[in-house]
Amino acid sequence: MTTDAAPFDPGANAEVAACVRELAGAGPPLVTRLHPADEMYGYELAGHHRTPETAAVFYFATGASIFRTVSEIAAWRFGGLGRVRSFLDFAAGYGRATRFLARALGPERVTMAEIDPGAVRFQQETLGVRGVVSGHDPRRLALEGPFDFVLAISLFSHLPAGRFEAWLDRLDALVAPGGVLVFSTHGERLAPEAERPGASGLSFRPESETERLDGNEYGTSWVAPRYVRAASAALPGRARRLFVFSEGLCGYQDLYVLAKPPLPEGPEPALSRDPAGALDHAAVEGGTVSARGWALGASDERPPDVRLFFGGELAATSPGAGEPGARREWRLTFSTSAVSPDAIVRFEAVSARGARRLLVAETLRPYL
Repeated sequence: MTTDAAPFDPGANAEVAACVRELAGAGPPLVTRLHPADEMYGYELAGHHRTPETAAVFYFATGASIFRTVSEIAAWRFGGLGRVRSFLDFAAGYGRATRFLARALGPERVTMAEIDPGAVRFQQETLGVRGVVSGHDPRRLALEGPFDFVLAISLFSHLPAGRFEAWLDRLDALVAPGGVLVFSTHGERLAPEAERPGASGLSFRPESETERLDGNEYGTSWVAPRYVRAASAALPGRARRLFVFSEGLCGYQDLYVLAKPPLPEGPEPALSRDPAGALDHAAVEGGTVSARGWALGASDERPPDVRLFFGGELAATSPGAGEPGARREWRLTFSTSAVSPDAIVRFEAVSARGARRLLVAETLRPYL
């Protein structure tokens, strides 16, 4: 992917636009313009049988999932996202989540920071948010708060020991009294066997999916909750309240909510967790498409529904059934005559609480 290529808009495709409208829900149109240097889009584009259009659908689906989690945390802490006066999206990339935040809050309430000046420029020009270029050293971050809500997705999943604590301290200092710092890490279960966190609670490898950054500064880390608890407890000032959600971000990364005094009263936030699932087999025979796979929800809710969409239109549902926390097998069939070969066919798992995971977004063209 080249950094000097022009931005493009996958939403100009009617199929993508229909999918985005359904994913984003009610409200003003979502800005769908992307930059070809966006590594999160590039990751999706590298998937099996992905086209630029279907990669974009996966990209926007992940952004929608992050936004849903942010909205649930804001509802718990502030009574709703609309009551967040100032929001910082740190290490925001090219706006996978920021575009949803700017749509909901208005760009004037959103600040984004990113180490890539091109990403900052793109977000400023495309989303209208305030942009700040960050760096490796948290002490040199030219950014003043306070912010009610500070979000750092996939930053702490790349930091070595020492840098982890330094960035936690710097971002916490930007949080307003009564505000929250929300961040994610790669949990222990994601670590390769040889790189599981030991007694220290953090394991680090000096390489990542990006070639732009020094691996010793930005690699891949796997972090145990005990490490995060210790780092949070060492922060200066009054005691904070830390909430830990295993696989709480997109059903994959561990999610942490660090609440700053005055501390919230009552129960901890109840977040809806993305279901797990996959397509195991698909075939086209005699003009009929048959697909089967599995889906798994949280341990305290019934198995997920699995929905079939043609573009943005719901075509069929396989209802979830069984004991709470049980893995379910699903199967859906449809006629090839029901949909154009180039239409986006989408399967998604939907939990009992309404959290969604996109399982498939493809066209029939490669199979015909």
